[in-house]
Amino acid sequence: MTDDLKSQRDRYIAFSLAAADLLIEIDSDFRIVRTIGATQALLNAIAAEVVGREAADIFAPGDRRFARRLLTRARVSGRIEPCALDLDQGDQPPLRVNLGACHLSGQDGHSFLSLTVLTEAARLGSEGRDAASGLMEPGVYTAFAEQTLRRAGPGTPDDMKLVRVRGLSRAMRDLPADRGRLLMAEIGAVLRAQSLNGVAAARLDEEAFSFLPSGAAASEQGLTQDIAAAARVAGLPDGALNATVINLQLSVGNLDPDSIARALSYVLSDFCRPDAARPVKDLESGLKAAMAETVGQFDSLRNLIDDGDYTLFYQPVVRLDDRSPHHYEALLRFSDGRAPFDAVRMSEQFGLVQKLDLAVARKAVDMLNLRTDVKIAINLSGQSAQNDAFREALRTLLLPHPDLSNRLLFELTESKAIEDMEAAANFLRWLRRTGYQVCLDDFGAGAATYAYLRRFDVDYVKIDGPFLKEALDNTRQRALIRSIVSLTRDLKAETVAEMIEDETTLKLCKELNVGYGQGFLFGKPKPQIDAPKALMVGKRKGFSESWG
Repeated sequence: MTDDLKSQRDRYIAFSLAAADLLIEIDSDFRIVRTIGATQALLNAIAAEVVGREAADIFAPGDRRFARRLLTRARVSGRIEPCALDLDQGDQPPLRVNLGACHLSGQDGHSFLSLTVLTEAARLGSEGRDAASGLMEPGVYTAFAEQTLRRAGPGTPDDMKLVRVRGLSRAMRDLPADRGRLLMAEIGAVLRAQSLNGVAAARLDEEAFSFLPSGAAASEQGLTQDIAAAARVAGLPDGALNATVINLQLSVGNLDPDSIARALSYVLSDFCRPDAARPVKDLESGLKAAMAETVGQFDSLRNLIDDGDYTLFYQPVVRLDDRSPHHYEALLRFSDGRAPFDAVRMSEQFGLVQKLDLAVARKAVDMLNLRTDVKIAINLSGQSAQNDAFREALRTLLLPHPDLSNRLLFELTESKAIEDMEAAANFLRWLRRTGYQVCLDDFGAGAATYAYLRRFDVDYVKIDGPFLKEALDNTRQRALIRSIVSLTRDLKAETVAEMIEDETTLKLCKELNVGYGQGFLFGKPKPQIDAPKALMVGKRKGFSESWG
């Protein structure tokens, strides 16, 4: 009998280890009693050294509250569905694992955990997470949900939960920083504990969240109670947060993948709008609403461009050594008050960006003909640079004005990646041969800018504003910018720094050998271009104005 029991125990252990890399037994206080399997490989210690440690502490700091919540659930309900968490690896990057847990009655209150290292293919959704809450970023979440629906099968959720926590933005403003972080970590743990594989939850904005529920997700009442408990942990009074939950039916019917993606994107963004009407309850309705809104936005933007209901504002770009104006960047402002960046992105999505870029070029040419003493830079979308019709239309526009070649600059933007690199490169070479200067915009904002610098001949490289701001307190960032400046000069080009708003940032740019700058310190965008003298902000006596 003893041999049979021993053989049976060994078989169970073998079965468990066949499905997991490490087995852990914990006591009623959630402390490790014993481990079986790859203890040293996963926990960086031998089995004897981890006995007595709190089980949640083997995970990365951002996942510990989540782990404790899962272990508590296992004790109450008997088991949990496997969830993805990060194992703490000390100085090394965390290791992504699936955590399984079960609690058996009659075992002295002990629970049993399994850890399985996730393969690359199984790590979908583990990237793009907010450090404070452990929740996905909105774009990553939308892509994850879309791919989950495309792979629909057993275990695919029937609905998506949309959660609004009213009072959260005010609480985060009023709470001390440490308690604010605690509150967000607790709410993140609550939502992840309800979500598919422990990862399929996102923070959409200050008070809006969403998750794809697991098969063991709590009821709406249970979820709101958990969020209320999280508020109490952070020291908030009862009633400070008010959570509501909306179900979005995920039946895709005959929707194709692109329609699923569009519907999901619309529903999630619509849920975040404070002026939104009643929330959409299913994907098909979401798609209809998205299509109707898209048509309306297209017509509105096209009419703005065709009717010329926009103006150009001009912001000076100066030489940093003496703060004298070098040229002005032309910036769009729309009559209906819409955000220029959003309008440009929308025009790219709708195929209207070539029309918009050409209209801006016409207004800039008109201004240059009025002001023969200035240079103006206009933005040029990557989509326009690789479009045959746009290139021909721009040549036609510029042909009667050969004298403008040394006063009109083009800033190539990366708001949408360039696909036909060779066509764009040929066009930029033509511009430069004709005498126009070219600037590579927002360097550092995306990986593609390095590829552009390798492929495109340019005269200026504009360093992205947030990229520069990080350098104020980050020595590594300063080293990167210094190397960019050096590389740019080796390529016979100059650097321009964006968002210089104070003397401290200006001093840093000079120390990094940046040649030109732009920002509120030198002047805000205006509908008219000031005379050169009016722009000499903070100049020392004795400087003579120069004009390039």
